Amino acid sequence: MRKPGSKFWLILAGIALIIGCAIATSKLNGFYNSEAHLTAATDSDKPKVEAPDFYVYDMEGNKVSLSSLRDGRKAVINFWVSWEGDCVVGLESCEAAYKELGEDVLFMMVDLPNDGRETEDMAKSLIASKGWTFPVYFDTDNEVYQYYDVTGLPSTYILNSDSTFYGFTQGSLETSALIDAINNAH
Repeated sequence: MRKPGSKFWLILAGIALIIGCAIATSKLNGFYNSEAHLTAATDSDKPKVEAPDFYVYDMEGNKVSLSSLRDGRKAVINFWVSWEGDCVVGLESCEAAYKELGEDVLFMMVDLPNDGRETEDMAKSLIASKGWTFPVYFDTDNEVYQYYDVTGLPSTYILNSDSTFYGFTQGSLETSALIDAINNAH
């Protein structure tokens, strides 16, 4: 019997690489609950983790807090910048979810205008050019993303109606995955 040659091993390695990339991409682009950042709402044996309250500025420059806007609703907090393509894709999904779910869910699209590249004007220009209607806020003090341990953009957090974390993801979400996650939150 003839042993497999180097061509066989090269093809096999290529197939393994493709499968590995596909699995990694599905994990990054899907919605998941990460113990490093929060406790899954479905784990009744684990304590719920309350989302830290924070202050941001709205489009008119008014200082507002998460707690002042909640009113017992579920919440979507998305951290983004206008120059990152994946953020723009994610914001498209947020806009579609916002249009479908309306005021029943608090949507907070939090721009990071002092990251060294982003400005409020860039963010406002993007929002206007896309015609998005969801509420936009600015973390001008660069504190909120630290409270939420944001290490990549976009980052999206789903909060239960009791202000505890339901889920977290980095990377853009498809609209259906975002809406499903919101509907599954308590």
